[in-house]
This record gives sequence, structure tokens and C-alpha cells, in this order.
Amino acid sequence: MRRTRLLLVAQMMLLLVGCIADEVGGVYLVNADVDELPSSKDYGAEVFFQAGDSWRAWSSEAWLSVIPNEGESGRNGIILRTMSANRSRERRQATVIIESGGKQQTVTVWQRNDYALFDQRTYKVEAQGGEVNMTFESNVAKDSLLIMYLPSDWYAWDKDSLKTRAADWRGNIKTLYVKPNPSRMERSAYIMLVRKADRRIDYQVMDTTWVYQAGDSLGMDIETERLP
Repeated sequence: MRRTRLLLVAQMMLLLVGCIADEVGGVYLVNADVDELPSSKDYGAEVFFQAGDSWRAWSSEAWLSVIPNEGESGRNGIILRTMSANRSRERRQATVIIESGGKQQTVTVWQRNDYALFDQRTYKVEAQGGEVNMTFESNVAKDSLLIMYLPSDWYAWDKDSLKTRAADWRGNIKTLYVKPNPSRMERSAYIMLVRKADRRIDYQVMDTTWVYQAGDSLGMDIETERLP
């Protein structure tokens, strides 16, 4: 009996939503509120709605995509996804428009302005090696900001290489020591500023920079000078 009542309630709700969709102009938003999206790329949220007819949807801003962007009548869902990181240092807004039957409903979406940005997108080092003073700007708490990279034998951090929290850096500067490059080939490495969320395992890449080291013109190219 209880299950029958629940089914009846569910059916009544679907009928009510369909009627409201017609009365509101073809679209009824089941969830009109969207939480603020992180400042990084490739984060999203879902919006569900009831459409009285075929529908289409689009975003007012290029940094936010809508997937899918069209469909048939009935209960539907779309994914709103950030296409780029917010590097403006200002919280930004986009409007998502859903249209059905010639009428529209809108959803406002915000992307946060928390940031951690390297002052340079690339660092170049000569073949003989040397020091690279990497600097950054951020409004993220230093205890939550990490520097992440792939371990390598041709570069190392100053002092304790295991201290990767921003709180352990000297201010907003991190010195990278690069060894001489014995090969003719250029080599590179990428380094990321990563935010670690509190109380859960969740890492958000805030920014990435690359280190390029030139090859030694007099060095041996292992690939091209291998003995027969």
C-alpha cells in the first residue's frame, strides 16, 4: 500500500511539473540554483528541467559550455562546464538560457576568483644549467597550496625538496636548481600550483608553468650517435 501511494505521488508530481512547464512558458527549472564553480578548467554542475516542447540551451560566455545544447520535450538535464580557468582575479558570471516553445528560462552561474598564478608561463635555462627563481601570486591559504611536479634527476628544489607546501617557501619565491644538460636535445618539465581541499582528498590544478633547458651543441646525442 505504501509503495502504491509513493507511485501515485510521483506520477502526480510529474503531471504537475508538465503543467507548470506549459504555464511558465515551456520550461520549468527543477533546480535553478547552481553552486559557485571553482576557478579552474573542467569543473561542472548539473541543471534539471522540464520542457513542454523541443528545447535548446546556450551560455552567454565562452568560458562556460552547455552539454547537450538541445533536446526533446520532457524531463531533461544539462551539464554546465568551465572551459577555461578564471585568471581575471575577479569573480565572473555567465547566464545560461534554456528555450522551449519560443519562451525562455535563465540560470545564473558564477565562477570563483580564487587563484594561484605563476608570474611566468615558461622559464628558459641555458645548457650549462643554473638557478630559476619561480614566483607566483595567490589568494589561496598557503597551507592549502602545493607545488607538484614529476621527480627528475636534472633539477632539484632548494633545501628540502620534500617541502612542497607554499607555506614552506620563502615568501612567494621558489628556487629551482637545474643541472647541466649533456645532450644536444632540449629537455623540459612542467610544474603545477595545486590547491588541496580541506578534510577530503581533492586536488585542483590552479596553474602550470614549463621549464625548458637548451641542449649542449657540443654534447652527445644518444639517439643519433649510438654505436653500430
